[in-house]
Amino acid sequence: MDLKTITKEQFIKATPDRVFKALTEKAELGKWFVQIAEVELKPGGIIRTNWTATVGEHGIVKEVKPPELFSFTWEGDFSPTPTTLTFVLQKENDGTVLTFTHSGIGEGKGWEAYANIDKAWGAHLKDLTSWIETGTCPPPGPRG
Repeated sequence: MDLKTITKEQFIKATPDRVFKALTEKAELGKWFVQIAEVELKPGGIIRTNWTATVGEHGIVKEVKPPELFSFTWEGDFSPTPTTLTFVLQKENDGTVLTFTHSGIGEGKGWEAYANIDKAWGAHLKDLTSWIETGTCPPPGPRG
């Protein structure tokens, strides 16, 4: 099976430390991404991201290098196999360039929930940027 990868870049007017915090801390994730979050910030740690009390994803932390890199597997009821999310942060001028990669995405039967994932990640990264830069964004939840 051919697997696809989504890559997006987003400039955020904040330090890499601030962006890393928004990507990895429970309270921060609850502001821009999901309603419920749990992160064990160490390789092999558990990550859970829930849209509601009963619907969400989970995974295993692969790499953590504050404030430069955060990577983990991600799967839910709608994922036939785990995928991988990777956030790379690089300081640039008065902010941070976030390079986001979602890899291991299949196609066809069982992958229908991923049909609009590219659009959804674009919306989530805009929410992240708005939260960090202005302190406001739409309520956390699915996008796309």
